[in-house]
Amino acid sequence: MKVFEISGTKRENIGTKFAKDLRKEGLVPCVAYCCGKHIDFTVKQKEINGAIFTPEVFIVKITIDGETYNTVIKDMQFHPVTDEVMHIDFYIFNDEQEITVKLPVVFEGHAPGVKAGGKLKTAARKLKVTGKAANLPEKIVVSIAELELEQQIKVFNLKFDNYRISDPQDMLLCRIVATRATQQAAAADDGGKKKKK
Repeated sequence: MKVFEISGTKRENIGTKFAKDLRKEGLVPCVAYCCGKHIDFTVKQKEINGAIFTPEVFIVKITIDGETYNTVIKDMQFHPVTDEVMHIDFYIFNDEQEITVKLPVVFEGHAPGVKAGGKLKTAARKLKVTGKAANLPEKIVVSIAELELEQQIKVFNLKFDNYRISDPQDMLLCRIVATRATQQAAAADDGGKKKKK
């Protein structure tokens, strides 16, 4: 996974009023936690935007008052009208810990079922993945190169050595469906064969 580096400043004052004042200054109230401990701090809105408004997922390396922490974003709150980031929760981890993150899914290859007139229907844009940060990829690549008409791929079809998918095993990722034109062509073909008989 890619690393995104930011700096933060500890904050002493907690509460809605103080948080509102911070946002007016272009700061985002945050908390980083692990093992029952937490750090309240702020980051500059402009600095953190690159890790938020993107389909990519990052390990966020935060330096707060000289201390550096490896984290992942666990939760975010947005303003319902302006989409302004209101609050961010980060989870602190070390190199030996497994973490769970949602990674984007990318479908690659040319499915025989599509060449035969079918259509690829995707059912998942992200997958929940668990493993050590050093072993996690930037995205989950799913090959559709062998999919025929009416075939599908589910989570249990994916196997990885250094990490695992934490979503349900029977979760559908994609399938090749027959289009109306394909169905009509098949019906016409069947009708022609019956007449020949």
